[in-house]
Amino acid sequence: MTSASVLRGYPVLSSGALGLAAAASWWALRHQRSQAVARWTPGGGRQRRAGPLHVRVLGSGEPVLLLLHGLAGAGNGFGAAYDELAEAATVVVPDLLGFGGSMEATGPTDAQAHIAALDAALTALGLQDRPTVVAGHSMGGVLAIRWAAAHRLRVRAVLTFGAPLYVNRTEADAHIGAIGPMEALLAGDGPLSRAACAWMCRHRTLASWLAVAYRPDLPVPVARSGVKHTWDTYSGAMDGLVRDDGWLPALDALEQIPLTLAAGACDPVPAPGRAAELARTRPALRSVVHPEADHVLPLTHPDWCRRLIAEALAIESG
Repeated sequence: MTSASVLRGYPVLSSGALGLAAAASWWALRHQRSQAVARWTPGGGRQRRAGPLHVRVLGSGEPVLLLLHGLAGAGNGFGAAYDELAEAATVVVPDLLGFGGSMEATGPTDAQAHIAALDAALTALGLQDRPTVVAGHSMGGVLAIRWAAAHRLRVRAVLTFGAPLYVNRTEADAHIGAIGPMEALLAGDGPLSRAACAWMCRHRTLASWLAVAYRPDLPVPVARSGVKHTWDTYSGAMDGLVRDDGWLPALDALEQIPLTLAAGACDPVPAPGRAAELARTRPALRSVVHPEADHVLPLTHPDWCRRLIAEALAIESG
C-alpha cells in the first residue's frame, strides 16, 4: 500500500491522509455549526439582466427596496430571509458592477461608475422614478450612502450594515489588515496582491472551491461567489469606495433623510465609535449595534437586519 501500512491486520493511515481527514472534519463541524449556513437559503424572484447588471427582482409594491452587497460578494448574500420584504416593496438585488453575474463589466468601478450602473439598471426596470429605500452591506453600505446622496429627492431612508466609513487610506488599510491575512493580501495593491488575483482569474473554479474551504462559516454558493471579480473591478471598488472619503459629503446631502448605521459588536470592519459619533451630530442618523454579530450579520442575523429594513419601509409608506 502507498497510503497505509498494515498493523495487526488493520490499515494505518499515513500522516498526510490523517491530516486531510482532520481538516475535512474541522470544516464539516464549522460548516454545520455556522449560523449563516443554517439561516441562508437562495432568494426567490426573477433573475434577469437590467442594463449592465444582473439583478434579482421580486414584489410589485410602490417603493423600491435596493439591497447592495459588499466587496468580493454578490447579491446572493441577501437570501430568502429578505424575500418577505417584497410584500411591501419592489425588491431589487443587483450583482454590483464587476462582481458576480455582472463580472464581465469593463471600465472604471469607482463610486460614480457604480452609481451610473445602478441608475441604468433601475431605468431598465422602469423603477427610476419610484420612492426608494436603499440598504447595503459593507462596501455596499458606502455605496448606498453615495447613491442616495445623488438621488435624495426620491430616497426615503438609507441603511448600512457594517459599513467601512474610513476617513483616509491609512485608516482603511489598518482596519482591513487586522481582519485576517487573506483580507490583508487582497486589500493591497502590490505585485503579490495582483498575482493572487490574477491566479484566481485563471483558475476561477478551483479558486471558488478554495474559498469554500477557507470560509466554512459561509453558505457554499455565497463563498464561491466571492471570487467572481477581476483585479481591476476589485481594486477599483476598493479605492473608489472603501478607501475613499466621499461618504462624508454624501452624509451632508442626506441630513434630512433617515439613515441607520447598523453593525455587529464583534465586527472589526467599522471604525470604532464612528457611527455613534456621527449620530451625536446628525439628528436624522442613528447608530444601532447587534450585541453578538460580526461582519456578516446580514447572513447570521437576517431577522434582525430585515426588521430594520421593514422599519425603514414603514417610514416610507407613512
